[in-house]
Amino acid sequence: MWFSLDDGLSSSWQPRSSDIEMASYVLLSHYKLNSIPEGLNLMKWLSQQRNHRGGFGSTQDTVVALQALSMFAARIGSHDTDVTIRVDIDPSTTVASFQINNENYLLHQSQQITPEESLILQVTAEGRGLALFQLNVFYNVRNKEMRRRRREAGEQEAFELYVKLVDSEVNSAHLYICTRLVYGLGLSATGMAIMEVGLLSGFSLSPVGIETNDVVKKVETQLGKVILYLDSVTTLEMCVQIPLIIEYKVAKVQEATVVIYDYYEPRRRMARAYTSQWRSSISSCSLCGDSCSQCNVNGDFIPDEAIFNASNRNSVHFSLSGFLPILLLLFIIFEL
Repeated sequence: MWFSLDDGLSSSWQPRSSDIEMASYVLLSHYKLNSIPEGLNLMKWLSQQRNHRGGFGSTQDTVVALQALSMFAARIGSHDTDVTIRVDIDPSTTVASFQINNENYLLHQSQQITPEESLILQVTAEGRGLALFQLNVFYNVRNKEMRRRRREAGEQEAFELYVKLVDSEVNSAHLYICTRLVYGLGLSATGMAIMEVGLLSGFSLSPVGIETNDVVKKVETQLGKVILYLDSVTTLEMCVQIPLIIEYKVAKVQEATVVIYDYYEPRRRMARAYTSQWRSSISSCSLCGDSCSQCNVNGDFIPDEAIFNASNRNSVHFSLSGFLPILLLLFIIFEL
């Protein structure tokens, strides 16, 4: 019997990567022993743990789980497949349908539904064969709530993470990041860890770069982000200094986030937000100075619409009756 121990994993509905791997190896053993009835429930459970892209939490558990699922499905699958899957919102309205047969059973099929209001979906399958049906719901959350969660360090956080931005210079800055494993997890070191450093708007990594060493094995840069591949994170604090330069000036800079997580157990993670106090309050008029035609004598920015309305106040009228506010965008994707 396999038990999961709490060792600093963030709260999530998804099981840890080691649980996925263990279940996958058990499913492979059922495949080898031809124990089909015993493996069916495990196959269903593994299928339910997949993310919206069809994989799992990490590269390692995804490889093992997909191998187990594909081999077991091939063993129990029918050679004569003819399945029709229909998605209805009421008995007379079908919003999606799929036909799976011997000619297309290896193909991935998907359909998108964009509902204008709340709805109840009824899924019906008829025919003969084996098919995997997955429903994904995508939605947006308020940005302020996400920022609040990033700032809070709950009891289950696996890492301590300290982020400090030193940006007294106008055209450059230095970001100091220190991290270590939290004591009391029963874990002395992780395997490979990833540190994703989001950059404030307008900043990029200095050409000086980040020196690799025994801990920082590799550094990659992406648009608005620097990624550090760490050999391991232990209970001893390790720090890294990231030199930054300004590529272009940005007014009212918004905060960015630093995330560190265990590569083989991504639920073991920590995130911290940081910002520049003075850059977040600076106005666009402070950046362009006298060359900005849309700034008044007080240094306030005047939008194009305000200038246009002021000069055409008696002759131009705008009607917004034809426009409706967009409150929510909801995607539902079906995956076989």
